[in-house]
Amino acid sequence: PAPASAATVCTDKSGWNDPATPLRIHANTWYVGTCGISALLVTSDEGHVLVDAGTPQAGAQVVDNIRKLGFEPADVKAIVLSHEHLDHAGGLAELQRATAAPVYARAPAVDTLKRGASDRSDPQLEALEGFPAVAVVRTLGDEEVLRVGPIAMRAIPTPGHAPGGTSWTWNACDDTGSDCRRIVYAD
Repeated sequence: PAPASAATVCTDKSGWNDPATPLRIHANTWYVGTCGISALLVTSDEGHVLVDAGTPQAGAQVVDNIRKLGFEPADVKAIVLSHEHLDHAGGLAELQRATAAPVYARAPAVDTLKRGASDRSDPQLEALEGFPAVAVVRTLGDEEVLRVGPIAMRAIPTPGHAPGGTSWTWNACDDTGSDCRRIVYAD
């Protein structure tokens, strides 16, 4: 990974699309989102997984943050998300174009992602804005494990906020394998 440049300071007043400095969370897990909305990159020598995409305006920032860390967007082999609302799914179409990676989602989110708009199954339908439709969406089963090389991420159903709400869990290990931590990502 590339050396860090001067850090951008995020504050309580930072918005969803304000740029953030990418950083290592632990081992092969990196923060690549904006000040207001998280996106994570889980890396391996056999490909990467991107978790969440921010708003439509944030997609380019996420791609730029991946590059700032010294990784290539083309090495992203899968994109997953926490839920199918504008703030976490809005940048998916842009990130899919930049990486050529499929988006993986649980069944309740698939049609919404393909349409770019929620339906009556979403309790927040009246308050939601649409987002760019996602071209390639593959369905994951509840509790299914998505694998990219040594990365194994489990999709845990967490509906409520959105029908397709999904939490993710995986192990992040340092290069020696001696310092492993279980990462749980939920929005």
